Amino acid sequence: MVIKKVLATAALVAGSTAQFAQFAGSNYAISVNVPSDTASSGSGSIYLQISAPSGTEWVGFGQGSQMSGANMFIVYAADSNNVTVSPRSGTGHFEPKVDSDAKISVLEGTGITSGGNLVANIRCDSCLSWNGGSMKPTDSSSSWIWAYKTGNALDSTSVDASISQHDSMGAFSLDLTKGTGGSSPNPFVAASGGSSGGSSSAAPSGTSAPSQTAAASGAATATTGSAGPTSTGGVSNPLVGGNPSSSGSSHSVSADPNKTTRVAHATIMSLTFVLLFPLSSLTIYLGYREKVRHVHGPLQVVSIILMLVGLGLGVKLADKLDEIDGYHQVIGFVVVAWMVFFQPLLGLLQHLHFRKNGTRSPMGHGHRWVGRAFILLGIVNGGLGFKQAGKVDSVNVPTYSVVVYSVFAVVIFLIYIAVVIFMPRMSARNGSNAPLGEKPRPRSQGYEMHNRSADGRGYS
Repeated sequence: MVIKKVLATAALVAGSTAQFAQFAGSNYAISVNVPSDTASSGSGSIYLQISAPSGTEWVGFGQGSQMSGANMFIVYAADSNNVTVSPRSGTGHFEPKVDSDAKISVLEGTGITSGGNLVANIRCDSCLSWNGGSMKPTDSSSSWIWAYKTGNALDSTSVDASISQHDSMGAFSLDLTKGTGGSSPNPFVAASGGSSGGSSSAAPSGTSAPSQTAAASGAATATTGSAGPTSTGGVSNPLVGGNPSSSGSSHSVSADPNKTTRVAHATIMSLTFVLLFPLSSLTIYLGYREKVRHVHGPLQVVSIILMLVGLGLGVKLADKLDEIDGYHQVIGFVVVAWMVFFQPLLGLLQHLHFRKNGTRSPMGHGHRWVGRAFILLGIVNGGLGFKQAGKVDSVNVPTYSVVVYSVFAVVIFLIYIAVVIFMPRMSARNGSNAPLGEKPRPRSQGYEMHNRSADGRGYS
């Protein structure tokens, strides 16, 4: 009889004991459990515990070797007792976006300990396959990334709360085979060996919290008073201490694969709209006889070619970041379309009209004023590109890049205004009667941009 009880107890313990693959760095830690059924079938749920020390603004762990395409879990304080778990998708070195397809449940034991530690116990039903990657539950070297930001608590129950750039980040691998075993619906409560005494707004032991399918509306807040009844067991003690576990090995994060494309796009488009387009338009005011044909036209062609190269790089980058319909991109498409198709056409029509009539046409006025408006819009859109890339002084938007762009834009603008205002006045004092920016010459000599002679009988 005693032997039967012992065997029964042993079987129960064996069936419920969970193993954990663990990693910790600077007291930011993760423990991962793969239930036996998930490991054997290759599908199902896995369990994660994320913990962070007091003084953490946010902490994030993600599946993947780099930010782009990573399946992330961002944890931050909801209030003084609870935390918010925000499932997000990595899009390169940008603030990750809420993943509306993620399926997670926040479990009992989640919250803020009496010592201020953040603890999140999570069941993830979409961690073996997500939009951007997949993971085998028996992978002995699964790829993960982590990052954190110290500072004041966010105190937000919204899953799409804005987060500041991380203080530190890294990558590591986990041997999931060391975390395989058990079948508990919440392996962290039993494994923690008690609680810290803090409160936790999560489901009671043995019951999963409501499924947290993330949505931009904020309906998927992780652990607030509405997420479930207060746990009688309090907040789980973090399973991992301050030293990395032997089941996880650290390595450097892979370089942002989009960095070269992003820098090239920004450089080419800035050069085109801040320098080339404005300065080439000012060549109309040169005294050289063949300025339109030999200077203005070729420079505009070069500018358009560079603009198309920059557009191609921008489309490539936007496609990778799933931003093809973003405000910066839509404005860019409109500006490029005008500068490629309509601006040259208006200039050509004005040229043909002038050769026939010797006067400026509505096409000429449109070429000048609408062209100026679109160049200005392109410069403003460059600033919007910086805004979309991130905050100033972040990895993607270093302060010097914004300063250089702004200084050049202001200087070129002042030069442009000075030339446009003073050159016509100088021309008027010299006795020119040609329309502004157009100085006629005989049709037989090939182009229209020079002054009439003083006696009015011909062209100089």
